[in-house]
Amino acid sequence: MLTLFSVSGWTEYLLSLARDNDQLIGLLVFFLGFAESIALVSLFVPSSVLFLGIGAIHSAAGGEFWPIWIAGSAGAWVGDCVSYGLGRYFKDDATKVWPLRKFPDFIPKGQAICERWGVLGIIVGKFIGGLRPFIPVVAGMLSMPWTLFFPSSALSCLIWAGAFLAPGYGITFVFN
Repeated sequence: MLTLFSVSGWTEYLLSLARDNDQLIGLLVFFLGFAESIALVSLFVPSSVLFLGIGAIHSAAGGEFWPIWIAGSAGAWVGDCVSYGLGRYFKDDATKVWPLRKFPDFIPKGQAICERWGVLGIIVGKFIGGLRPFIPVVAGMLSMPWTLFFPSSALSCLIWAGAFLAPGYGITFVFN
């Protein structure tokens, strides 16, 4: 008899959950991507690690990669746009607003990346753990033109979501 206290019990439970709730997985991945792009929230939601596991479980349950990849990318992009908008709205006062005032070191680091690397900084910044949600805020604070920020953010979100979802799908492919 399988129970939830055994590894095979958990495996069957997760696979069944994924099969029965395929549409909800896309929504979950969207919100995880969004949470990863919002300052402070991203510190409590380990979306990158969760993407690896979700990719493996979803793939093993017979789910397709593309819709989940787009959902995670879209969530991260919407989060980046919200963060960019907040930075643009608050400008220099952003450092006085919670949660940014709790992390004063991240703003100058994000500023250095944005000023030195520009669009490339937006793309690479998606892979710098603690700075990930602060780069869009700083881009907004620096009034980076939205015509540069939005497409570079979209590209970085596609790369980031793919980089963390694809290995789970790849692992499942190898073992099937």
